[in-house]
Amino acid sequence: MSAAPVELRPVATAAEARAFLALPALLGGEAAGWGVPLQFDVSRFFNPGFNGYFADHAVARWVAWRDGRPVARIAAAHRPGAPAGNFGFLALPPDQAVLQALLATAADWLGAQGASTLQGPFNLSINHEAGAQVGGFDRTPMIRLPRTPPWLPAMLDAAGLAPVQDLLAHTLTLATEPHTARFAALLARWPGRDQLRLRPLDPAHHQRDIALFTQLFNAAWAQNWGAEPVGPAEAATIARVMRPMTRAGAILFAEWQGETIGVASVIPNLDEATIGLNGRLLPFGWARVAHLMLTGHSRTGRLPVIGIAPAWQRHPAGAMALGLLLSACIAAARARGWHTLDMSWILPQNLAMRQICHRLGAPETGRWRLWQAPLPRPA
Repeated sequence: MSAAPVELRPVATAAEARAFLALPALLGGEAAGWGVPLQFDVSRFFNPGFNGYFADHAVARWVAWRDGRPVARIAAAHRPGAPAGNFGFLALPPDQAVLQALLATAADWLGAQGASTLQGPFNLSINHEAGAQVGGFDRTPMIRLPRTPPWLPAMLDAAGLAPVQDLLAHTLTLATEPHTARFAALLARWPGRDQLRLRPLDPAHHQRDIALFTQLFNAAWAQNWGAEPVGPAEAATIARVMRPMTRAGAILFAEWQGETIGVASVIPNLDEATIGLNGRLLPFGWARVAHLMLTGHSRTGRLPVIGIAPAWQRHPAGAMALGLLLSACIAAARARGWHTLDMSWILPQNLAMRQICHRLGAPETGRWRLWQAPLPRPA
C-alpha cells in the first residue's frame, strides 16, 4: 500500500516554525545521515530582525505534512533580478514523490519571483551551507558543511535536476604539514619580507574590520562559480556572528606596504560539541558549546576563507601573502590544540588551490554536489 500524499504548507505559525526546525531530528538525525544543527542557530537564521540576508532577498519555507505529522521540509531564496533561485534546507524521507512535491513547490514560488533557473541545495546561498554530500561520508562532521544521506544525490538526479558543480574539502594533518618550515626558509630569503605583515582582526574596531573582510571576500571570490556578493546588511549580521569567533578562532589580514591585500579565517569545529544534542542546547549542551566557543579547543578546525585581492593574485607579494596567511592559520590551529585543519570548500576547477593542497599532503576528504534545472516562464 502506497503512502498517503503529502500536503505542503508555508511556514506561517510558531508551531509550523518549530516543526521546520525539528525535522532533521524527527527523520532520525545523525543515525539517518542528516546533520542536526542547533535549532537556536537555524531559528535566528530565519529571523529577518537578526539576519541581514533578508534585506535584499525574498525567502520562503514549507513543511510537508502527512496524516497531521511533519515529514519533510524545503526553503527557497531569491535576490530580485537574479536569474537563479535557490532551494535548500532539505530534510525528507527516501521518498521520490515527496522530493518531487518539495521541488515543485519551491520552483513555483521561485518562478513567480522572476527566477529562470532552480539551483541548490543552498542554505540559503553559496556563502552559507551548500550542496548535498556525495563523498566522504565517514569524515568527521564539520561546521557549516552539510551532512545529508547517501541516497539523496540519486533522488535529485531522478527528479530531473542536472549536476552543475562540485565542492571539495581537503584535510591537512597538522603534525606532518610541510608548509611552515618550507615557507619560513623562503620568506627569510625574500627581499620584500620587511614590507609584508600580518595583523589579526582588531576587537576595538570589529565592525570596521568585518567590513574590510567582506570587501576582500567579495573581490577575491567574484570570479568563482556562483559567486554572490555579501551586501551591507548581511555583512552586519556576519559581524555579530563572527564576534565570538575572534576568540575561538582567528581572522587575519595580510598587508603589503600598508595596503591590505589578503584575508584568512580559521574556526573551531563547533560540530564536535553539538553531535548528539538533537539540535537542542538544553539541558547540558550549552556547557559543551560554551566551552568550545570560549577556548577554541577542539580536535578539528576549519579554514573556510583564505584569499588574495585580484590585483595582487599574480604579484610576488600576493603569493608571499598567501603563504604567510597559511602559516599563521596553521599556527593558530596548533595553538588551540587542533589535530587537523579542514580546507573547505574548494572548487574542482581551482587548480591553484588544489595544487597547494597536494603540496601540503592534504587529500580530498569530502565532496558535495549542486544541481540545477530551468524554470518555466511565468504566464
